Order: sequence, then structure tokens, then C-alpha cells
Amino acid sequence: MLSVMTQSVVRRRTRKPPEERRAEMLTTASALASEEGLESLTLRRVADELGVYPGLVSHYFQTVDELVVAAFRHAVTTESDQLYANVAGEPAPLDRLRRLLELLVSRERDGVSLLWLDAWSAFRHRPALAGEVTRLMAVDQQRLGDLIRDGVAAGQFTAADPLAAASRIYSVIDGLTVLAAVGAEFDHAAVRELVFTNAERELALPPGALRSPVENDVTVIE
Repeated sequence: MLSVMTQSVVRRRTRKPPEERRAEMLTTASALASEEGLESLTLRRVADELGVYPGLVSHYFQTVDELVVAAFRHAVTTESDQLYANVAGEPAPLDRLRRLLELLVSRERDGVSLLWLDAWSAFRHRPALAGEVTRLMAVDQQRLGDLIRDGVAAGQFTAADPLAAASRIYSVIDGLTVLAAVGAEFDHAAVRELVFTNAERELALPPGALRSPVENDVTVIE
């Protein structure tokens, strides 16, 4: 009887507030999705990782689809927020865009790239995920569009439609994302260069305007 009572006390002491427990599950699910893929994500897998019963996970996420959507949203939103926070301190729109593109084409984003590729592949049979993927792509394009709009107002960029320009710039970045995620044998430096060249042309900037001084020592692709 004492043992049972002691175990009950331990359970009560380790019980976490609902908000904290759900956040813990989201963080764990996002990490698993990035490491193992969205299709490998299950309620049981998250429960095993956290050392809890699957029923506890299903209390917060009733279906696998709900968990997959939430994990994807958490992972890519967190990364996007970090990207734009990292460039917010740059002095001018041109500097912010230069830094943003450098971060977006970094090989360190391969994990997130794989997650996006998973989502693009899976959303044909996951309607809820399809809706979230579409929404989050629009959010990123709007963020970049706002940055471009600031640059136009500052006289640094030329763009009749900043949102359309952002969409075209992201289209090239997404192509790099797919190549990086599938591990294809390709010249990463050449494709990376295309991202900068495309953005410069899109915004009527001179060649090399979005490259760092070191990169400008390298021949620019015309």
C-alpha cells in the first residue's frame, strides 16, 4: 500500500500543466519529423520518445493527421521566425535581404528542406496538411514581400508588385530546397548563385548587390 501511495505522489509531482505538456509534445514531434520524416510520425512514436502513454498524446492530438500538421507548423514557423529575427537588426532593407538569402540557401537548412519536401509530397493525401502548407508558403511570401516593399519605399529596390516578386524569388529557393533535400549530386554553389542572381534581376539591382564583399570577388553569373 505504501508503494502504491508513493507512486501516486510521484505522478502528482511530475504532472505538467496542459500548456507545458502540449508544448513539449510539439517540440518532440517537430524534432522527430525533421529527423525521421513526416510519414514516420505517429502518436505512439511521440509517446515513446517522451516516455508517456500514447493515450496522453491522443488527449492533445486526437489523430495522426492533427499531430503531423501541428508538428510541421511548429517546425517551419519556428525556423521562419528565427530567420527574420536574425535579419531584423540589419540597417537597411538591402542588408536585410542580403542576409536573409544567405540564411535561406545555407546547407544548415537541409533538415527543414527535407521537412518541406515531405510536406509537399504528402499533402496530396492529407488535406489538412495541404491547407497548412499553402498557408505557410503564403506567410513566407508575405514576409518577403513586406521586406521588398520596405526596400522600394527606401529607394533601394524596384518592384511594381512586391508580393509577386517575393513569390518568384521563393520559387527559385524552393527549387534549391528540393535538390538539397533529396541529396542530389549537383553543383550547390552554382544553384546558390542563381538564387542571388535571380533576386537581383527581380529587384533591378546591379550584379553582386546582394552578395557579400567576399562573394563579389568571385565572377558573377550574368
